[in-house]
Amino acid sequence: MLIKIQSETPKFKCNACGSCCSHIRGIVPKEDREFLKQNVFGKMPVVQLVPVEQMTFPLWDWEAKRFKEWQHEVNVDAKIKPLRAIMDLNSNKAIILTYFMDSKTDACPLLKDSKCSIYHTKRAYVCRLFPFNRGPFLNQDGMHLKEGMFGDCGAMEHILPQVPDDFNKMVKFLNEAFPDDSFLNAVQNDIVIEWMNKTIIDLMRKRIIKPAMNYPYNFLLERITNARTIDFTDFLVQVGCLTEKEKEGLISRFDDNVDAKEKLKQFEL
Repeated sequence: MLIKIQSETPKFKCNACGSCCSHIRGIVPKEDREFLKQNVFGKMPVVQLVPVEQMTFPLWDWEAKRFKEWQHEVNVDAKIKPLRAIMDLNSNKAIILTYFMDSKTDACPLLKDSKCSIYHTKRAYVCRLFPFNRGPFLNQDGMHLKEGMFGDCGAMEHILPQVPDDFNKMVKFLNEAFPDDSFLNAVQNDIVIEWMNKTIIDLMRKRIIKPAMNYPYNFLLERITNARTIDFTDFLVQVGCLTEKEKEGLISRFDDNVDAKEKLKQFEL
C-alpha cells in the first residue's frame, strides 16, 4: 500500500545578509515603474516629486515622522524628503502622502556594518514586508498574480517554485511559509494603499480637496515645492475627517496589522 506523504510548507528565514537594504534606489517592479511614469507626473491627483530612478522605498507620512526621530538616536541624517503629494487648490497646500530617503549611495543610510541600526523599532512597512513587494490582493490591470509580488532575495530560492497558482491555496501557502509576519505586513500595506486611494477619492467627491491635475509637470512641481506642506493624516485632522485620537487609533490599527488579520480569517488559515 502506498502512503501519501504530506510535504511540509517551506519556511522563509532571513539570513540577515543586508543585501535588500544595500540597494534601495530605483527598486520598483517593472509594471509599477511603467504605471508611475505614465500616470503620476501630472495626470493624476497624486504627483511624483522625483524621477522613478532616483526614488528609494516609500514611507507613509506617520512612518517618516518616526524615522526623523530614530535617525537622531543613531546619529544619521537619513535625508528624508517628500516623495508623492497632492497640490490642493482649495487650501493652496501641498499634502504629502509619502516620503523617501534621498540616500547619497544606493544603500539605506540607516544600514551600518550590513545591519539595520534601528531594527529594534517598528520600522516601516516596506522594511517589514520584504521579501514581498506587495501582497496578492492588489491585482493591477489583470496582470499575472505572482508578477511583481516578490523582491530579489536569495532566501526565496526554495520557496518560489512551490508557490501555488490557485489563489486560495496561494494565500494559505504564503501565510504558512512566512512565519516572520512579512506576508501579514504585505497584506496590511496593500490595505493601507486601498485606504489611502479611497480616502483621496472621498475627499474629492466631497470637494474638501481640489487636486491640481493635467497641468505641465514642471509647473506642478514648482507649485508643490513653493507651497506650504502638511502630512496627509494631519490634513485629515485639520479638515475634521478625523480627530487626533482617531488618527492615532488608525495608525495603531495599521501598525498591528489588524485589518490584514481580519482579511485572512476568511481563508480558513
